[in-house]
Amino acid sequence: MNTILTIDTSSTHCAVALQHGDVLLERVTEAERQSAQRVLPMLSELLLDAEIAISAIDLIAVVAGPGSFTGVRIGVAVAQGLSFSAAIPVVPLSSLALLAMAAVSESSFDRVLVSEEAREGELYFAAYQCSDRQGVELVGREQVALIEELDALPGHSKGASWCLAGSGWERQTEILQHLGCTAAAEPQTPVIGNQLIANLALLRFNCGEAVDATQLRPNYVKEQLDYT
Repeated sequence: MNTILTIDTSSTHCAVALQHGDVLLERVTEAERQSAQRVLPMLSELLLDAEIAISAIDLIAVVAGPGSFTGVRIGVAVAQGLSFSAAIPVVPLSSLALLAMAAVSESSFDRVLVSEEAREGELYFAAYQCSDRQGVELVGREQVALIEELDALPGHSKGASWCLAGSGWERQTEILQHLGCTAAAEPQTPVIGNQLIANLALLRFNCGEAVDATQLRPNYVKEQLDYT
């Protein structure tokens, strides 16, 4: 797996990167809400500078959400179009899993609770533990819910101490009391870099998690919500 293209338009920035062997080339813009206008020109610049054709890309990694609903759709649509055009496999990555991966990469902890602010007082929430095979392994399921509606942690995880990651820890005490666990340290908001996206994508590809263009979907977590 020599050449991996990464696409992340799920938040306030737009980023594309090309991992070619040991070299990472990237384009990032912090201009909010401009992903639709910027992602394709940035991608063209990236491929031109790398002197690599789309057909030479071995794998596409896209941050499929949750996140900005419009941004997620843009990133998935671009990945889908490229996959269709050159029959390139795609690994859709959860933004929550990436936060967990970034958190464990920056600390000595092997358990991470990820909480991100959603809409109407809800949180995107997931629990992960380190995995040599997957990078981080989901414990239970990804959720979007009010604090009091969050699933309880599995029995073996209750009472454990967890690393906390993400923007959704304003009501930290209430969340931890509901879950029946404790924090190992203050919440952190790790940076999800393009290298991290490429690394996790390769792990997940080796686990058989790649899809083709027809199977690629945004990860909204709760499908019945109105995201328009």
